[in-house]
Amino acid sequence: MAKVDNPPLFRTAEPFLATPGHLLRRCHQISVAIFLDECQAFDLTPLQYVTLSALATHGPMDKATIGGVVALDRTTVAVVVKNLEQRGLATTRPSEHDRRAKLVKITAKGLSLATSAETEVAKAQERTVAPLKAKERDELLRLLRKIAQENNLLSRAPRRAPRAAVA
Repeated sequence: MAKVDNPPLFRTAEPFLATPGHLLRRCHQISVAIFLDECQAFDLTPLQYVTLSALATHGPMDKATIGGVVALDRTTVAVVVKNLEQRGLATTRPSEHDRRAKLVKITAKGLSLATSAETEVAKAQERTVAPLKAKERDELLRLLRKIAQENNLLSRAPRRAPRAAVA
């Protein structure tokens, strides 16, 4: 089979199209599109899935803790949790120790949906990196982790370790 050269769109004289920030944004767009395609039967967004997964892994958490665990800002967490609640995938209740905090808990329906979606989520991740050879995939993930870890505190929503939930 003859090797197909990259289309002219990616051999451009416009340097801004080759910047890391632009390419990361484009890859994110593509990744989300693939995720939505693979997971359409579950009507789940990537942020809903990662939030359900965090709740399933760490148990009930307040919204600030969820934001730290999955690196989302408080407004985004509030919208995601509201959507999960409306679908019966999560519930919220005031914390007994801090009435200002609301604990979010995954429901049985939410856990079932997240578990059921795992195969399609894995397919989406596989499709995202399909253009790469196995060694390249490992290197890409290593480099992305390094960028995310080394620049974590520069983010509007830095990744933080979960703290113990207080009922």
